[in-house]
Amino acid sequence: MKRWSTREVARVAGVSPATVSRVLNRNATVAPELSRKVLDAIRSLEEASGTPGDRSPIRKVCIAFPQRLEGWDLDPVGGAFYGRVLSGIDEVLREVGHDHSVFPYAPSDSVSEMVAQLSRFDGIILMGADTPDELAREAAREGLPVIVVDKQVRGVDSVVSDNAGGAEEVTAHVLEQGYRTLIYLCETFEDPSFSARKAGFGQAVEASGRTDLMVHAAELGRGWLNAPAVVSELLDSAAFPAAVVAGNDMTALHIMALARAKGLRIPDQLGLVGFDDVAYASRSEPPLTTVRVDKTEMGRLASRRLLERMSLRDLLPVTITMHVALTVRGSSLLGR
Repeated sequence: MKRWSTREVARVAGVSPATVSRVLNRNATVAPELSRKVLDAIRSLEEASGTPGDRSPIRKVCIAFPQRLEGWDLDPVGGAFYGRVLSGIDEVLREVGHDHSVFPYAPSDSVSEMVAQLSRFDGIILMGADTPDELAREAAREGLPVIVVDKQVRGVDSVVSDNAGGAEEVTAHVLEQGYRTLIYLCETFEDPSFSARKAGFGQAVEASGRTDLMVHAAELGRGWLNAPAVVSELLDSAAFPAAVVAGNDMTALHIMALARAKGLRIPDQLGLVGFDDVAYASRSEPPLTTVRVDKTEMGRLASRRLLERMSLRDLLPVTITMHVALTVRGSSLLGR
């Protein structure tokens, strides 16, 4: 499909460019008749650009992500986070007949060199909470259609989950159980998702008004490198029963194994909750309380927005924040 500007569509439809943008952004305040005018105008422009029966050209989309995800999380069947996101991306791009390929990169790679390689593609999906902001912004400055998944980058289309809100809700659930010590643990506070979840954790603790509560927050290092030492030190000084609010499910499951090795009973001595609701969460013993993120839909939303961006280059950037859902299971139900 040709990449029409909002001004061209507005001229044909007889509406303002702002109305075109609101229609494409699915703004519910736009009157139905105006939406029809805009969509009819786009169809007429497409029909006028080729002979009857012409098919839209196949576009090439690149899905770029940090190399560390390649060996950890990209199997949709395995149930981890980004594998499910990829399945949603694949679903939408296959529907429209576009090609897509993956592009793993190293943190040390030059941003300018990466953007030069990515410029061969018609659209770019940058996947991962540790996507460099400068990579996303530089690609956008070069006029490349780009969207970031699982991280908000100012000035660039982004799809994220409600990290702070979800963490606040799951922490409030833990507080209701009556645990005496509450600990927030994640790999690193530098990760924007983990940082937002830490903020939500703090908001729930503050809102509880409890003065008898021991509260801690600590980093475990990438790949949980320091987890054995950090977890052991925190639990040795904790008032039991204690509970851990983990930055994600994989961290919670890692801590579950360490707690068992120390002989702790879950959830009676140590409560555990995670975030993401990966497939492994419901299979642990006991099953893990978590916050559900619709990872497949995250991929679908990113792909659909990218297709809009590829079609109409002068759309203002948007951030799509997905609601999440508390999923209570046995790992946090104290005394039941």
